[in-house]
Order: sequence, then C-alpha cells, then structure tokens
Amino acid sequence: MKYLGMDFGLKRVGLAQSEGELATPWKVIEGRGINDLLEKIKKVALEFDYIIIGMPEGKIGEIVKRVARDLRESGLDVEEADETLSSQHATALMVELNIPKKKRKINDDISAAEILQNWLDNR
Repeated sequence: MKYLGMDFGLKRVGLAQSEGELATPWKVIEGRGINDLLEKIKKVALEFDYIIIGMPEGKIGEIVKRVARDLRESGLDVEEADETLSSQHATALMVELNIPKKKRKINDDISAAEILQNWLDNR
C-alpha cells in the first residue's frame, strides 16, 4: 500500500509518503487559493492508495473537511487524522537536526510526515 500524508494550509500543502511502516517527508505544494491547491493535490494523489489528511481545529478545520470531502467525491480514499502540534513538533525536530533558521520556515512536509507516522503507528 502507498500512503500520502497531508498537512493542508491555505497557501501550502505539505506532503509525506509511505509504502510501509515509516513515513518520510516528500514535498511542499504551493498554490493560489484552495481550488488551485486542490487540483494540484488530485494530480499527485492518483499515485497513492490512501490519503491521510491532518485535521486542524477551528475555521481552517472546516475548510480541510471540505477538501477531504471533495477528494472523496473524486474517488480517492481519504482518512482524517489529528494534526495537533504537528507543526511545532516539526520545528523542534528541525532545531534538533541543526537545520538553519531560514530553512525552518517551511516545515509543511515534515509536519505531514508526523501526521502520517502517527496514523501508521495507531492503525
């Protein structure tokens, strides 16, 4: 099975992948709005068996639920996962790995890997 982990944001979407028990950061997709990001995600997602999307709270959570629903309606298998503190954990990991501060600004793919890894560990 191929899994795609996703940390959805309004400007960027972090992606991670796994074909087994270990999630790895993959890439970050940037877009001009939700519809642009959604179309880019759909193209990438066709290569995967399952999509695991991090579900935030609040207003962005409602947007992400709509994105998940739209992906499902496109015929993709989507599961929602808790994304609590994934960005903070990603930043902490980057600090621990001595990644320069300038490169720590975009950690969406690492956050996606954490979301996917937590889902893999708990399934």
